[in-house]
Amino acid sequence: ASEVAVQARLAHNPQLKFAELDRRVELGFAANDPYLGSQWHLSKINASAAWDVARGQGVTIAILDTGVAASHPDLAANVVPGWNFYGNNADTSDPHGHGTAVAGAAAAVFNNGMGVASVAGAARIMPVRIADANAYAYWSTVAQGLTWAADNGARVANISYVGVAGSASVQSAAQYMKSKGGLVIVCAGNNGIDEGITPNTTMIPVSATNSSDAKTSWSSYGNFVVVAAPGQDIWTTTRTLGYQAWSGTSLASPVVAGVVASMMAAKPTLSAAQVESLLLSTAVDLGAAGRDARCASGRGDADGARAAAPRAGA
Repeated sequence: ASEVAVQARLAHNPQLKFAELDRRVELGFAANDPYLGSQWHLSKINASAAWDVARGQGVTIAILDTGVAASHPDLAANVVPGWNFYGNNADTSDPHGHGTAVAGAAAAVFNNGMGVASVAGAARIMPVRIADANAYAYWSTVAQGLTWAADNGARVANISYVGVAGSASVQSAAQYMKSKGGLVIVCAGNNGIDEGITPNTTMIPVSATNSSDAKTSWSSYGNFVVVAAPGQDIWTTTRTLGYQAWSGTSLASPVVAGVVASMMAAKPTLSAAQVESLLLSTAVDLGAAGRDARCASGRGDADGARAAAPRAGA
């Protein structure tokens, strides 16, 4: 008899409490990055459990920002060619540092024995520079960069710039990416106020929470915000090839971008709408019960979202 048949017969034996097939198991994935112990946000969103299955592999995240320090040892393996819309050339180096910090929060290489880990450490990073050396950008340039990213293989785009959710030009470009199966993640802002932006379905604005799962005092909020994520004291990469703790919705946004990339890696056939729906349905409710203006649908949960992805249709 087969082992399955024997197990089935033994399971019905009244002298036995249970019978199960023996099975070999492997350890849960645990990154060896030195700063992991300081990265409270990864344990808060259950990132390590998600790493057992999906780490963003095969997914490209476009970082629309000040550029990326592509030679950083915790980023280099994941960086792919991008474009500089500020200088209209292929130089996507980072003269400011903001873009490098954002890129590290989304997809710094993990389990390489150095620096930090990230939510989607196997995802590709596409640097799209849309800002000057002082980190100022225009809506028109953001929209250009977003359209280019959508046409050049990015399935996730992160824009850690305040106010872009209220731009018709950026909304149009975000809808274009969504039509191609991608999602655009943006920051809510750091003004500590209701930004008064009209909600729309083209992108996913993110507010910031702290280690106590409360909205930070400086995080903007409002009905336009879709989800919350850790954004205070987030250890990430710097343009000087080191590491530093950053705070802001600029860091909360790429955390969500990493979660989205992990979901897409877990099941590449999911549509953008399905990914967004699963992201929100698996979020941990915070603040007032149900959706609210301050914490939106709740704080994103990497493992819950990743686990839900393979079970979804398509």
